[in-house]
Amino acid sequence: MHQAVQQLKGAGCQASGIISDSDLLEAVRAEACAHDYDQVILATSRPGGPWLARLLRRDPVHRLRRRCKQPVTVLPLGQAAASRGA
Repeated sequence: MHQAVQQLKGAGCQASGIISDSDLLEAVRAEACAHDYDQVILATSRPGGPWLARLLRRDPVHRLRRRCKQPVTVLPLGQAAASRGA
């Protein structure tokens, strides 16, 4: 995460990163309220929740997209590692 934040800052973006054990929605909401971001980029090591929750769009990622004022980009860490190797 530190490297991604540094690259974004190097490109002239305002960026920060947090690691939290608290509820996803609350952690993102608190961070987004503390700063004026244009976009939220969420890197996650877990899928968005149980398959039924994803199907019903009740998983944390879908809930975040509905409630967040900024666009939300989700990047699963497995995908990030695969894209670096390509």
